[in-house]
Amino acid sequence: MSRGRTTGFFLVAMTLVGCGLDPVRVSDRVSTRDMLLSVTALDDGAAAAIDVRVGSPIGAVELTGGDALFVTVDGTRRPMAEGQLNGAPIYSVQLDTLPGDFLLDLERQDDRDVHGVVVEVPSPFTLTAVGLMQDLPLTLAWEADPEGGEVVVTVQGDCIDVLTRSLDEDTGMLVLTQAELRPPPAGPPLAPCALQVSISKTITTRDALFSTNPGGNVTTSVEQRRTIAATWAP
Repeated sequence: MSRGRTTGFFLVAMTLVGCGLDPVRVSDRVSTRDMLLSVTALDDGAAAAIDVRVGSPIGAVELTGGDALFVTVDGTRRPMAEGQLNGAPIYSVQLDTLPGDFLLDLERQDDRDVHGVVVEVPSPFTLTAVGLMQDLPLTLAWEADPEGGEVVVTVQGDCIDVLTRSLDEDTGMLVLTQAELRPPPAGPPLAPCALQVSISKTITTRDALFSTNPGGNVTTSVEQRRTIAATWAP
């Protein structure tokens, strides 16, 4: 890169930063050691998606010049497709399910590749709910996994305030009394009320891109979520 082009680029970058905007850099001007990979994934029981954002210390990075991201899920390697989110590039793969941990690869044409980044995935599970008839409590059950990450329970419906509860450990069961499902200020409806019950398990990690060289990192947040309907007949 010539001195004139370098100076011009940084003047533009500083102007954008000063205006509160993150400039989007092209990847052939960003070293792999300066890249920040952010991986998010969700399996909601009906479909799954993996998204990756590539960043740098001064803003988002667009993969150009043949640079590309790939994921390997359940033994099948897939290229990630580029899209846009809030004016910045995002790289995505749509799937039927996330059955377990997957691998992330970044391939560069003129710089160091990153291969075999292991992204941890909570184990899939099934959620059931019984009760909430007359004086019975709401009993939730699912497959427990002590290594499955943070567990959050959410219950919502028109007849109650939203209840959100984080569990200290994954016990595979939670019993909610009717007294815990407080009605909103307007009061509960007279007819039976439809509820939506969700269990979310999320694993988050942060690691260096290279084990032997400083610079660059990858953060991951992967969620397994299951949602079912229940009815409360007070």
